[in-house]
Amino acid sequence: MIEFKNVSKIYPGNKVAVKNINLRFETGEFICFIGTSGSGKTTCMRMINRMNIPSSGTIEIDGRDISKINEINLRRHIGYVIQQIGLMPHMTIYDNIIMVPKLLKWPEDKMNHIARELLQKVDLPESYLDYYPSELSGGQQQRIGVIRALAANQEIILMDEPFGALDPITRDNLQQLVKRLQREMGKTIIFVTHDMDEALKLSDRMVVMNQGQVVQFDTPDSILAHPANDFVRDMLGEERLNHAVFDYETVEKMMVRNPICTLPNKKVSESIHMMKKNRVDMLFVVDEQKHLMGHVDIFDLDRSRMGNDLIGNHIKKTTYIYNNTKIRDAIYYINDLGYRNIPVVNENRVLVGLVTRAAVVDRVYESYWSDYQPEGDDAIAQIKPEEMTV
Repeated sequence: MIEFKNVSKIYPGNKVAVKNINLRFETGEFICFIGTSGSGKTTCMRMINRMNIPSSGTIEIDGRDISKINEINLRRHIGYVIQQIGLMPHMTIYDNIIMVPKLLKWPEDKMNHIARELLQKVDLPESYLDYYPSELSGGQQQRIGVIRALAANQEIILMDEPFGALDPITRDNLQQLVKRLQREMGKTIIFVTHDMDEALKLSDRMVVMNQGQVVQFDTPDSILAHPANDFVRDMLGEERLNHAVFDYETVEKMMVRNPICTLPNKKVSESIHMMKKNRVDMLFVVDEQKHLMGHVDIFDLDRSRMGNDLIGNHIKKTTYIYNNTKIRDAIYYINDLGYRNIPVVNENRVLVGLVTRAAVVDRVYESYWSDYQPEGDDAIAQIKPEEMTV
């Protein structure tokens, strides 16, 4: 756990780099600092390993004030990846990977094992251990830079715009790689970027900074749904905000709650009456605990057997989605796959709502067309009486 307590950094001439920062990062989180150039994001990250020293306030790691820890020992226990990669050109890939373990005096067999294991994790052949950095592509060098930061099994990894100089395809592959390794190994990663898409994709929580201060600190979903101010809104951009409702919000934001349903032991005649009363052509069937069992359709019920026949004899299989399903996926089911509506269940398969085609249309209208106005009077076509034909 990393905690900033009233941290400020002021350079000579009263130049404020960061002011009164209070942040807390939990173990195993992927944290992205993002902001404009000079906003203080890199300064904050570099204060974690004391490459920058706070002018005031304290930074604690697992409750220990890092100013009380020997800075060399501190840095040996924190991985660091920079944009320029920082591989030593005169050293083999193996020697680059084991730099920190060697300083920590690990036995040779342990270093050899970790180097091979990490190389395997990033899909590079063991033969590369004998290569020199210049013999690898930029993306491959960056992979080595990442696993070098993991080689000593440090719990905290600092990454300073590590993928900024890479082509889009290589960059995307490395983003996915880093996120996978972070989850697999449970590391705490502090990542500085100026790329909003990268921050939204990678982070568990984002620190949005401006002029040395934290403007907003929250999950990507929450920041997209509720930007703190115009600065954050401008950072996100209108297009991301327009798509946020589909890409990040869940169907709970749009579903109809308490959909009409019936029990399997109800008579068919009772259920048909319920359909007529509510002007629907189908009912969802649930048990006493509201677990979804399926549905019945008015067009499939046999009138000649209505008497004492039970709904449980007519249940049909139902496609359903979970309440954490993203709106964009629900739109796909409704629009592309042609479902009229889709029931929503929670993790225990309890029926909690219903996504209807009307709700999808309303959401699309709110996000894309709510402020639309036709351009001029000519936008409205009118048919004059003399133009009508019989």
